[in-house]
Amino acid sequence: MAAYLSASSYMGAVAEVTRGTTPATGTVFWVPVSAPQVTPNQTFLRDEAFRGSPVMLYDMVQGNRHDEYDHKSYCYADTFPFFMKALLGGTDTVTATTASYSHAIPLLNTPATGCQPPSYSMCDFDGANFFVLPGAQASDLALTFGAEVASDAQMKWITNSYADATSAPAPFTALSESAEHLIPGWDTTISVAGTPLTYIASGELKLDRKTAPIFTMGNQTSFANFAGPIDVTGKFTAVVNSNADIWSTPSATGFALVNTEKALVITMTDPNDLHTAIHDSISFTMTNVQFYNPKRVRVKDYLEIEVEFAATADVTDATTGYAPLKATIVNGIAAAF
Repeated sequence: MAAYLSASSYMGAVAEVTRGTTPATGTVFWVPVSAPQVTPNQTFLRDEAFRGSPVMLYDMVQGNRHDEYDHKSYCYADTFPFFMKALLGGTDTVTATTASYSHAIPLLNTPATGCQPPSYSMCDFDGANFFVLPGAQASDLALTFGAEVASDAQMKWITNSYADATSAPAPFTALSESAEHLIPGWDTTISVAGTPLTYIASGELKLDRKTAPIFTMGNQTSFANFAGPIDVTGKFTAVVNSNADIWSTPSATGFALVNTEKALVITMTDPNDLHTAIHDSISFTMTNVQFYNPKRVRVKDYLEIEVEFAATADVTDATTGYAPLKATIVNGIAAAF
């Protein structure tokens, strides 16, 4: 028997109507991925009761189980809103300028329903078998971007136990991958308090829901895969192009040593995909950001400085209550995610 080809892998996801149940039909989001990984998390209970022998372990019995799905993806404007819907959960408000559609996705704030973003059923084909992971709840997304690399995102999901098959199950039977270009990191604009910063070399942005399974009696798998309150943090590496103390007070661009929150906007623009006169883009707006922990870095021939930041809750980025961030994606898709 021949070996199987990893390059044949692909991933799809469909929103669940009933959490934990894969629907027979629905819109499948086909996302080009790299380094996908299905991880079954089967715990075992150790029997270490004494039996009159110099032995530690006598048996191992299955405990609870949940699974995890990890993958990387470049930032394609036609699939990235799916990530934001899964993490933030709010209603996608679509506005249009002819054929370009702007998708504004806020943080869901509905206490009566637990403020839970939608769940999905994931389908991962590894070149040999299809693995369907129901009840998938987005856990965190780590976005990286830099002047010399492509912007990409590392995504983690907490799921129920997978089911495997040798043929594509419904609704994952008609593969239709993204046809858009990835976004090169150089075409990223960063502004602080409305001032564009042209000396940022690279950056990171993490959206963390700290999703974890909740187990109850009577079932080995989780009662719920529960998304916690969101935490938004990040980091920039900047070229020091002035002997002014960048990122410290009273610099107009930093304020990393005093309690002064500033508005931060990160916009990654696709220079190749055009819808009419508007390029596709992915943008994050954080109205209240505190910069902190500036560190000078002297490992290259030129001087750099790193600074961390955290987005704090505000009413501007929220539809209801408070939120630290709002995502806006421009693409050629008219339907809401």
